[in-house]
Amino acid sequence: MQAPITSWELYPFKRSANKLSFTQSLLLALDMPEAQGDGASNLTMHQFLRVIYADQPSLHSPIFRIDSFESALTRATVGDYLAGVYDDRLYSAQLKKRELEKGLSSAESELRSIFTVLSKSQQDVNIEFFGQQILEAERRREVLLADLARLRTSRTAEKDKKRNADESTTRAALDAGKKALTSALDTIARREAEVEDSRQFISEISNRLNSLDESEKTRGYLGGLAFNFCPCCLGQIEAPAPEAQVCSLCKSTLGSPTGESQVLRMRNELRVQLKESTILLEAKQQEISNLRLAVPGLRQEMRRLEQRYNESAEHWTSEVEQAIEKALREIGGLDQEIRSLYENQKLASVIKSLQGKRDLLYGEITELNSTIEGLAHAQDIRKREVQLAIAKTTSRLLKQDLYRQAEFKTAEHVQFSFEENKIIVDGSSRFSESSTVVLRHIFHLAILTASTQIPEMRFPRLLILDGIEDGGIELPRAHRLQEIIAAECATYEVDYQLIMATSQIAPSLDNKKFVVGRQYTEDERALAIL
Repeated sequence: MQAPITSWELYPFKRSANKLSFTQSLLLALDMPEAQGDGASNLTMHQFLRVIYADQPSLHSPIFRIDSFESALTRATVGDYLAGVYDDRLYSAQLKKRELEKGLSSAESELRSIFTVLSKSQQDVNIEFFGQQILEAERRREVLLADLARLRTSRTAEKDKKRNADESTTRAALDAGKKALTSALDTIARREAEVEDSRQFISEISNRLNSLDESEKTRGYLGGLAFNFCPCCLGQIEAPAPEAQVCSLCKSTLGSPTGESQVLRMRNELRVQLKESTILLEAKQQEISNLRLAVPGLRQEMRRLEQRYNESAEHWTSEVEQAIEKALREIGGLDQEIRSLYENQKLASVIKSLQGKRDLLYGEITELNSTIEGLAHAQDIRKREVQLAIAKTTSRLLKQDLYRQAEFKTAEHVQFSFEENKIIVDGSSRFSESSTVVLRHIFHLAILTASTQIPEMRFPRLLILDGIEDGGIELPRAHRLQEIIAAECATYEVDYQLIMATSQIAPSLDNKKFVVGRQYTEDERALAIL
């Protein structure tokens, strides 16, 4: 207090890695935890002072001092924090749960991706199965290596007597392969032509069905026409009797079902043909699709047989050399198979690790859910306890006000919401300006009272009340409000501080016990800091 301003420790508004903010410094001094508000921002002393300080607003706010950048979530968090409801352990558990859920989601996503690929390739991922396959493949490789060594030591230069027979066999297989490929291509061409014919036939049937429908509509439309003159000789036609159901032109009996039955028969026949043709068309298209799928394999087989025939014709090898080449090819295939098995075993290990991580995260999240549930229950109990204490004190103090507001006189039920910034007394939240001023100050006083009774509350037992005479409040009521505040503070058994600013102090309080400092005048309005 005696040091000059230049010697004071300065703390910035924003926190940084190298410097505490003034909010952090004050919370450390008060032994109060930090709390996160709306989004990623932390609650600051500015937010707490909006409750601690009841100012002189142009628009009366029941609980919070009006702020341009406030949100309902921030108000709720500030209220819970000051009421001692906010539990840092609960927030840390919820934050850790979110991080674990992200890790769990990532592990499950990786597992889903791996299993999707494996299901499409029809692979197994059993680590023990891969280990057995590796041992079996290495055993076969050892056998082949032993056979190869034996073949190399017994290599001879004898002619292969079966050379001609092998060439003939290869040639016959090559001819059969070419024939199968040609047959498939010819069949595809024929089926494509048949498909085109079927499509045209189906189109023709569809057109005929449409024509039948149009013919029937035209017949129904023109069937009722009456002819006065014969369209052939232009002679006058005698009109039939009204009760006679005959054609006015040819005198045939009307209503004969023969024509309609004929149309119905033709329509049914065409629909049957359309259905059968569609089924045949689909079958031919499926056959073409199957043949096209088989063509690449037939081409590959033909090229393989051609290459084999050319090699047989150009290069001759003995049975021993062929056996050596076969053994080398099989050894190379086994080497590739073993490498693939080791890769699959590595993949299986990754899957097993991810599954273990997933199961571990599941367990930790389950344990956290239990912890969160317990902390939330305890928090809910404390919240109800604090709300009840504040509501009871507010009700008791409102009844001591002068009889200017009917709801205050009874004040049986008081409800409040930090989130909605609202106080409800006996079902009403709208009062006169003067009554709103009284309600605001008494409610803040009730918070201070509750903080002196409930040790878990974080309200710092500091209250600043300004604007006692706001809202056109009459002087006797303002004096009564000051006396209610002083009488309530006299009941506290712990340290506290309440600063009340007024220009019309109650006579009973205008003494050294309550008044601090000098009286401000027009000539001396400001604080004498410097």
